[in-house]
Amino acid sequence: MNQNLEKYLPDERQTQYRFMKYRIHKILLVCCSYDGYILEEDGHIESQINQEYIDLNMSNPPSLTRVSSTAEALEALAEDDSFDFILTMYNVGEPDVFTFARIVKERHPQIPVALLTSFSKDIYRRIEEQDHSGLDYIFSWHGNTDLIIGIIKLIEDKMNADEDILQGGVQAILLVEDSIRFYSTYLPELYKLILLQNTEFLKDAFNEQQQILRKRARPKILLARCYDEAVELYDRYRRNLLGVISDVGFVLHRDDPSEREKLDAGIDLCRRIKADNPLMPVLLQSSQTSFREQARALGVGFIAKNSKTLLSELSDYIAREFAFGDFVFEDPDTGTEIGRAKDLAQMQQMIATIPDQAFEYHTSKNHLSKWLYSRGLFPLAASIRQYNKSHFRSVEEHRRVLVNLIRDYRTLLGQGVVARFDPETYSDAVAFARIGEGSLGGKARGLAFMNSMLTKHRQYDKYDNVRIMIPRSVVIATEYFDEFIRLNGLKYIISQEFSDEEILSEFVTSTIPQRLQQELKAYIRTVHTPLAVRSSSKLEDSHYQPFAGIYSTYMIPYTDNADQMLRLVLRAVKSVYASVYFAASRAYIASSQNLISEEKMAVIIQEVCGTEQDGLWFPTCSGVARSINYYPIGDEQAADGVCNVAMGLGKLVVDGGRTLRFSPRYPQKVLQTSTPELALSDTQTEMLALSLKPEEFRTSIDDAVNLHHLTLHDIDGFRNTKFVCSVWDRENERISDSPFDRGRKIITFNNILKYNTFPLAAIVSDILRMGAEEMRCPVEVEFAVNMDVAPGQQQIFNLLQIRPIIDNQDNRAIDWSKEDPARAIIYGEQALGIGMMADLADIVYVKSAAFDSLSTEKIADELLALNSRMRDEGRSYILVGPGRWGSSDPYLGVPVKWNHISEAKVIVECGIEKFEVEPSQGTHFFQNVTSLGVGYLTISPFRGDGIFREELLDSMPALYEGSYLRQVRFEHPLWVCVDGRSNRGMIREATKE
Repeated sequence: MNQNLEKYLPDERQTQYRFMKYRIHKILLVCCSYDGYILEEDGHIESQINQEYIDLNMSNPPSLTRVSSTAEALEALAEDDSFDFILTMYNVGEPDVFTFARIVKERHPQIPVALLTSFSKDIYRRIEEQDHSGLDYIFSWHGNTDLIIGIIKLIEDKMNADEDILQGGVQAILLVEDSIRFYSTYLPELYKLILLQNTEFLKDAFNEQQQILRKRARPKILLARCYDEAVELYDRYRRNLLGVISDVGFVLHRDDPSEREKLDAGIDLCRRIKADNPLMPVLLQSSQTSFREQARALGVGFIAKNSKTLLSELSDYIAREFAFGDFVFEDPDTGTEIGRAKDLAQMQQMIATIPDQAFEYHTSKNHLSKWLYSRGLFPLAASIRQYNKSHFRSVEEHRRVLVNLIRDYRTLLGQGVVARFDPETYSDAVAFARIGEGSLGGKARGLAFMNSMLTKHRQYDKYDNVRIMIPRSVVIATEYFDEFIRLNGLKYIISQEFSDEEILSEFVTSTIPQRLQQELKAYIRTVHTPLAVRSSSKLEDSHYQPFAGIYSTYMIPYTDNADQMLRLVLRAVKSVYASVYFAASRAYIASSQNLISEEKMAVIIQEVCGTEQDGLWFPTCSGVARSINYYPIGDEQAADGVCNVAMGLGKLVVDGGRTLRFSPRYPQKVLQTSTPELALSDTQTEMLALSLKPEEFRTSIDDAVNLHHLTLHDIDGFRNTKFVCSVWDRENERISDSPFDRGRKIITFNNILKYNTFPLAAIVSDILRMGAEEMRCPVEVEFAVNMDVAPGQQQIFNLLQIRPIIDNQDNRAIDWSKEDPARAIIYGEQALGIGMMADLADIVYVKSAAFDSLSTEKIADELLALNSRMRDEGRSYILVGPGRWGSSDPYLGVPVKWNHISEAKVIVECGIEKFEVEPSQGTHFFQNVTSLGVGYLTISPFRGDGIFREELLDSMPALYEGSYLRQVRFEHPLWVCVDGRSNRGMIREATKE
């Protein structure tokens, strides 16, 4: 079913078809001085037309050039033939208007000419006696500028009819009327109704581009003034007509005089239309009320032309039968209203809930598709119209398909746009909306970019039963951060030293601006999942310094109590605001040579991907992927990229926890699962999940305050394990991927990576390739996947973030053939860095003999004090230690933050025999370190991979010696080169000149 919708989507999503290609921009108005005075002075015609365009939400009003005679008009045309339309009054000198019109047609056949004249039997008699073949239209002037707008629109509709209706799918109303006076009355009213309808359904559009497309896709009006013309227009556009409004008596042929009018021509036309399409709405109108009975017998509407309520009856009929206004669901037996829909969201809801009998009635009559067509929603209307009850086994199946089509279509419209948050029209179909003015911040800009990228590259439904999209997000722009700081007088925090706890307390007890509270209250009404409240500062994820993971992300549970939910959101927003001024943030801002006073914070609020089980919420898996792999193994190439994935929430991945690493190019070749021994020892041992108990969310500088760490034993009964876990078969000493086997769970991702039960590797490859092409540099993306969905629903791949990978290589190549590793203090061949580094004479290292994985937090505390002293002295240093620096898991390395190591210019991960883990690449810490030009080396000397002469450093006098750390200083700066291009790094004593 979805493929069917997809084939209609280019027009809507990429606007390949351009509606209303031909427009009237310049009008030549021919009228005598008196008429000109009446129009311009009394009527203010030009300003009124401009105002009408504004009021009706139309753009580009035409300009008027006035001349006072037909002779002047011909001169003007001789000098400038760029006029799109000529509107002439009756008394305009010589040549008379009829001769003038014929001359114009000979010289400028492409320019339409219309006569506008006051109503008078004498003038009408003269018009009938003349050859008026040069005039395209004649109108009766009542002094109402609405008519001029109607004339302009009628001519534009005629110019664009073939392309817009037959190619673009635009709908039309056929008006059959030979009375100049009556069609001059009807046209302005019809256009008013259409343009008001147009304004109403613009509310379903999410940005300006969609609004412009909808405006141009409004229904057209086609005017027929005789039977032949009516039949020709009907036959040509019958598949796209919303309905027909027809006089009863009119002439059969264009040039027939009025006395040859056939009194019941409209009845003949009505029978012809009903024979072709019994469902086509037809409204007959006549001053002969005796035709009312015939109209009733034919099953069509009837209005008396001389009725005092003519225009309101016309409006009511159009709203009801031409599917304008709200869609009214009726009980087919009684005709009573059982519900109504004013927009797509309500239509989706009503279709899902109305009784079967009403559903079958409205679908069998094509009411739904007609309503959608009238609102310019052609792809959806076409998809729904082609299905009837015979295509389905049951009403329930038919209903489910229509609901899915509408939901998919709404989601597609919401993809790829940045919508302005409007409490009145915001719905769950808007993928990305902004609240307030100012910057979106770097992270949100990346999210908005991804949103448009997924649409541009048609990723949303590329894979069967999978939806690739960003999670529904709203961004609170930086305007509100400034207002929050100003409103609560918090500027003083910038210039004073406070602890992180004191800063957080000050912010959380402050007040969020009232306007923002109201908008968040409206947003929360649409929320039914837990939320992630994430930082998006101006500096985050920029092309030159990513600030990844420096600020906080707070996850909050969903609760039915809207007031409680609002309080949780407000507390999380204030906590994110506070993180701008935490010690680690200040240190990073200073290291990156930015000013804290210039930093501003936007906040992203996102739905958390996943499902609930046992009071916990988590996705099937989350991960980080990079388009460049700095540490390729086996057949892998650097350009193939690399991905780290974990079951549960992604904080485990970005904070450096134990995850599964694979190359998207070789998903079946995973080192960690290549042998049973490696799978048992090197795969993920814990999972993170969000507690759904609101009381567990407390104000804390730890943004993981309500996340639970679950062991493999804890997750044994979880539904998601069948997608990502294998089982250790102890008896046969093998790993089984069968979901039916019992035993110790191992998180291998074999079902996904080996057996492709979910196209994870293919999707990651697509996203990385697109991201790198569009950003013109290597990229890193974060994602989450939910496979735990109800039968018949699509699984979800949520793209959470994209950021550039910074390449700070300088241009000086090192001739490594001249360098002897035997002279090195430190040497490695897994290096990332910018080349030569000067003025480094200090090495700080973790003493191997004193190292204990249970003491990594104490090591971090000791390093914080030492780093502060180095900062005060204005000195930089080389840092060496085992495991992953910056890991949030203290059993995998020293859990430092930026303020612990801000003065380190080279960081070495040195594996030791009792403590060896995979390198840090993919973590936020690693991304920030490398982007600031810090050299990074990964070595394991005990395995012969690299050199670290700890014994040489031990033999030197210590400048500082603590329980775990030792600092030595060389007399002269060391020779330091960390060369990412050749993946080599070396530190040795400088040669004496």
